[in-house]
Amino acid sequence: MTDTSDTSVNLYDPMHSKMLRWIVPLVGTLCGISFFVNLDQEPHFVDESAYVSQAYFGDLLITGNVNSPLWFEYPGFDLPPLTKYLVWAGLVSGGDARPGPAAMRAWYTDTSKRFETSISLTHARNPIALCALITVIATGLIAQRWKGTWVAVVAMLLLTLHPLFRTHARRAMADIPTEMGVVLALLAFLPTTGKSYPTWSKVVLGGIATGLAASSKLNGLLAGIVLVVWWFVGGRENRAKQLFQVTLAGLLGAGFFVVLNPFLYGTSNGLNTSGIKQFEGMGLTERLWFMMDHRLSVSGQGQKTFPNDALKGFAEKAKAMAIQGFGRFSPFGPRPDDSRVRYQWSQDWSSILWIPWVLAGAVHAARDSGANQNGRRILAYWVCAVLVVGAFLPMAWNRYYLPLAIPSILLAAGAVGWWTDWLIGRWQKGPR
Repeated sequence: MTDTSDTSVNLYDPMHSKMLRWIVPLVGTLCGISFFVNLDQEPHFVDESAYVSQAYFGDLLITGNVNSPLWFEYPGFDLPPLTKYLVWAGLVSGGDARPGPAAMRAWYTDTSKRFETSISLTHARNPIALCALITVIATGLIAQRWKGTWVAVVAMLLLTLHPLFRTHARRAMADIPTEMGVVLALLAFLPTTGKSYPTWSKVVLGGIATGLAASSKLNGLLAGIVLVVWWFVGGRENRAKQLFQVTLAGLLGAGFFVVLNPFLYGTSNGLNTSGIKQFEGMGLTERLWFMMDHRLSVSGQGQKTFPNDALKGFAEKAKAMAIQGFGRFSPFGPRPDDSRVRYQWSQDWSSILWIPWVLAGAVHAARDSGANQNGRRILAYWVCAVLVVGAFLPMAWNRYYLPLAIPSILLAAGAVGWWTDWLIGRWQKGPR
């Protein structure tokens, strides 16, 4: 008899049942609805006002006004655009007026300024909560392809209850749309039963999702990094075709990123305003490097402005990621958290539970010898997330740890499936 306990085959969960296929979307939707409950009572966070004050970029994009001087002002390249458009959509659907550029300029002068009412802020948050709902379902579908429906339900529940994910799912900010783009891209490329590579329609969807992730935050590039790593660790079948698909998705993602960023291609000719004229002779590549350099410099400036929160050096980042990232920012951490205190037992105690749990899932995933080896792909996703967060973690602020949440939960849910398989196997054998 062949031992299949360490493969992607789930012996007690027939994936092909039509009824079971609806369980993940149904449970995920019910979980996601919880993000909308009492959304108006969620405490305001300062960055939400920044996105509300820049919602007018949605009006510029939807009317095709890509050459407006407003694209070349500081906000045009400071905050990535996708969340501005989502906030714009929320305000429009709620019938709320969008603040003009004067509000944006006022916020950069004084970040305590507010431009939204309780009702309009709720409307601005609704698209982000919807992104969180989609992210929960996509996470469940990834888990289902690895270990079946039971593991998918565990993963969705853990993600829904995750304090950090839940906090950002109820804020008009960029972090959840980024995670949505990443998991949708990976879901598109994760092999299904009998297929080691995606269909062409999924390649297109994966490319668009990659572009959406990067257009929300630059760390959304994690999606592209993972897809490249998956190609390296994937099977030997149709390697050239798989490489072409990953390349095509990357090109589509890059194109989508550019389209959503008129700063990169708009025309600033004839604008003599100081700070805008510098872009007149820049091409797309130069503007892209300018944007990325700006984001890095902002992170560096943040370390100087908030020295108590700055993380410098490998040892300091590794310690913060292990204790905070897998402690207060685990599914068992506090909500809200207090980032003013670097290490605190009352906030970080769960690291002693969450780290071994996730590592158990990592061991199980590494042993996946199934045809598609989806467990190893999820493990690669987790490793990439750890490396990206560890390499670019500038501050001990909660949002920088969010990319760790989903891959860690997938591994932990896989461990639950592993233990459940073992218990069922013991029960079926009966007493000796």
